[in-house]
Amino acid sequence: MSTEAALLGLVSALRATPLAVIYGLLLAPRPARLLLAYVVAGLVVSLAVGIAIIAGLHASSLGGGDGTVRQVIDLGLGLAALAYAVASVLGWAPPWLGTREPRRRSWTARLRNPSTLLAATAGAVTNLPGVFYLAGLVAIVQTGPTWTNALFQVVVYNLLRFLVPVGALLCVVVDPQRTRRLVDDVRAWGTRHSRHLTIALAAVVGLYLAIKGLSGLLGAGGT
Repeated sequence: MSTEAALLGLVSALRATPLAVIYGLLLAPRPARLLLAYVVAGLVVSLAVGIAIIAGLHASSLGGGDGTVRQVIDLGLGLAALAYAVASVLGWAPPWLGTREPRRRSWTARLRNPSTLLAATAGAVTNLPGVFYLAGLVAIVQTGPTWTNALFQVVVYNLLRFLVPVGALLCVVVDPQRTRRLVDDVRAWGTRHSRHLTIALAAVVGLYLAIKGLSGLLGAGGT
């Protein structure tokens, strides 16, 4: 498993909009059923898109490419993340990781008594691939895997990305009241620190990807 992809998967698990949805589902009368619908729909969408993208990238690498396309993707994703970090500092950016409290309250209010279909729709919509997801897929391809190994890595990457909802589902089945108290504590901490966490993650990951992509392109150009 690509270490870079694994780390990006863990980072993706901290996206605050999905966390707000999960919090809302936990407050619903039957949270286990709703969380299951959220997880299944989200994983189906995330895996389907991930496999489609990895197939294209893997096919291009098998065609004897020199990796320039993947380095350009790394550079582009890195610059996008850095631009988001700068825009967040200046107050220009939308809440990519859900940093605005009114938006989190809106998600929670909508999901206080949702249907299974609404929970599944939320799972599909809030887990569409973003910058970190695409960067993780590129990292997987850069390990030079076989097609079977690439699929395995995509599955593991998505499981890491869904650690929070899967963990919440397991916990709510065992002890729903304690799970809600724990989520309340985590949410309170996230409310205080989410903006700084968002900026820090975007800046660190963006800088890493930009340097990685640029150094690869410069190295290729010098050969």
